Amino acid sequence: MDNISISLSESGPGNKISEVRIDGVIDTLTASELEEVIDSLVKRERYHIVIDLAGVDYISSAGWGIFISHIKDLRVHGGDIKLANMIPNVYEIYELLEFDNILQAFSSVDEARGKFKGITSDHDGLKKKDPVLTRVTVVDGFAQNPKVPGAREGDNPAIVTSSVNTDIEVMVLRHIQQDPFLTISEIKGEIKKDMPEMTVGWWKIFSILKKRGLLKKRSRFRYARGRF
Repeated sequence: MDNISISLSESGPGNKISEVRIDGVIDTLTASELEEVIDSLVKRERYHIVIDLAGVDYISSAGWGIFISHIKDLRVHGGDIKLANMIPNVYEIYELLEFDNILQAFSSVDEARGKFKGITSDHDGLKKKDPVLTRVTVVDGFAQNPKVPGAREGDNPAIVTSSVNTDIEVMVLRHIQQDPFLTISEIKGEIKKDMPEMTVGWWKIFSILKKRGLLKKRSRFRYARGRF
């Protein structure tokens, strides 16, 4: 039997953002519990909702339907639902079904909260920013370094890190040009084949695609066709 755990966080009378943390599976058996929570927020005029999906392994069409069905009412009142912390498998379904046209997704709860402009939050503070990928010339013939792939003894660590970041971005864009319909996990796998010694995280690729405006597959298709 599928289980779901839902917790609600609301802090301070001046904070209009409600954070809903979900753990488990959102399917036809559990979606009604989520709907009850969101309905109760709307009835209490809590229109700014962040859904933390870090503990969610799967969302069925019924689960996605819960989010979509409440969007209109929330936006009429100046609110919204923003998703955060989706695991790769859930994010790929979200992207494949093109729910990114309707619902915004973020890599952290803090980032999602920050997108509610003009709304105060007790959790507000310094927001995480996408890494700055500095372009530098990549030197051929790097000797292997167990700590940083492509590093040589005596190299400036900051420059080496920037070089590696640039290499990753170049590889991501090259694989998109070759096949724009690759998922993020598939791009990660292709890079691993090219450079087995290099560890590239899912969110690293996500941040590169986000910075380049290539999160949507149709954008990647236009990029591959030279129309971006």
